[in-house]
Amino acid sequence: MSIEKNKKKQRKFYFYARYLDDGEKILDVAHRHILTLKIKTSKVVFFGIVVPIIFYLFFPQTLLLVLLWIGIGLFGIFYHFIDWYFDCWLLTNYGVVDLDREGLFSMTSTRVEYHMIEGISYSIKGFLNTVLNVGDITIDKLGAKTSVVLLDATHPQALERKIMDFQERYVAERSVRDHQALKDMLADMIAYHIQNNKIDLPDKD
Repeated sequence: MSIEKNKKKQRKFYFYARYLDDGEKILDVAHRHILTLKIKTSKVVFFGIVVPIIFYLFFPQTLLLVLLWIGIGLFGIFYHFIDWYFDCWLLTNYGVVDLDREGLFSMTSTRVEYHMIEGISYSIKGFLNTVLNVGDITIDKLGAKTSVVLLDATHPQALERKIMDFQERYVAERSVRDHQALKDMLADMIAYHIQNNKIDLPDKD
C-alpha cells in the first residue's frame, strides 16, 4: 500500500485515533451489519420525519411544532448512527480493540493483542442471517475467562480469516524484531567484553 493511500486510510479512521496506543495503526474496522442500523432508524424515520410531514400537510399552522418534531427525529437518527459507528472492532497492527458504546457519553474499550488471542469462533443462526451472511464472532483471550463479542457482524467467516492473517503477520514481525534485538544484545555484550579486555581475540598470522 502506498504512503498516500495509507494516509487516506488513517484519516478515514480519525475518530478512532483516541483508542490507539503509540505507534498503533488501524488496518481495518469491523462493524455490525448495516441492516441493523437501517432497522433501528426505520422507525425513527417514519415517526420522526414522515409522520410530522404528513401532519404538516393537514395542519400547516403547526409549522414550529413540526420543525421541532422533525428535529427530534433527526437527533434520533444521529444517535443510532453514532451507536452503530462506535460499536465495532478496530483491527490494528497490534491487536483487536473492541469498542462498545452505550449512549452518547458512555464508552467501553477492551483490547486483545494478537499474541493473547487463544481462539476465534463465529456462529450464524436463522434463515435471514444465513442468507445475508450475518453472525456473531467471538475472540477468547488467553488466560482470561472473558471474551469479546461482535454481534451481527458482516461476513463473520471472512472477518475471522482476516484477524488470523493479521495475527500471523504480527507474530512473524515480532519474531524478526526479537531476533534482531537478541543479535544486537549479543553484539553489545561482546563489544563490552572486548573493550574491557575480557575476551582475547585470536591473533591473525
